[in-house]
Amino acid sequence: MAKYWGDTAVVCRATEGHPGPVVEQQFGQFKTWTQANYFASRLNEGLEIHHHQAEQIITSSTLEASYLLRMGEPLAGARDPRGVLLDGKSLRVQLILAELDLAVTFCRILSSKRSRYEKRMLRNARNALFDAMHFVCESQLPVSDLQAINERLMSLQGAFKESLPQY
Repeated sequence: MAKYWGDTAVVCRATEGHPGPVVEQQFGQFKTWTQANYFASRLNEGLEIHHHQAEQIITSSTLEASYLLRMGEPLAGARDPRGVLLDGKSLRVQLILAELDLAVTFCRILSSKRSRYEKRMLRNARNALFDAMHFVCESQLPVSDLQAINERLMSLQGAFKESLPQY
């Protein structure tokens, strides 16, 4: 299947009954969704997967991912888009940790060089901080998840201190 990934289109793989879809990075990025969709359709033809079968697989995979996100369930044995085994944390915790890591990266960029995206990066870093704090306050999390989030929050606090004197 074709999906948007940021501002570009990519080809994704889905497996019926498994959370997905997963970006197939080996095929690269396409300028348009139409190009990615054509490529995905050709792959399906080569695998003798008819259009209606592909739609059923995609729907099943998307529903499974949606269910797990709503339930906050860990994906035991699941793999991320790079094929790396996930550690069993809930998807929501993984998302918060990734947002905090990205926020730290934004702050480090801000402290090291000028960018025309400075205001956006700072706003996104602050949003990640507020999202994490809200999530922690509204969720009942295991101690290990709280510790992981707290470590990222401390890193972000340090990164803010390094980057904010310029502002």
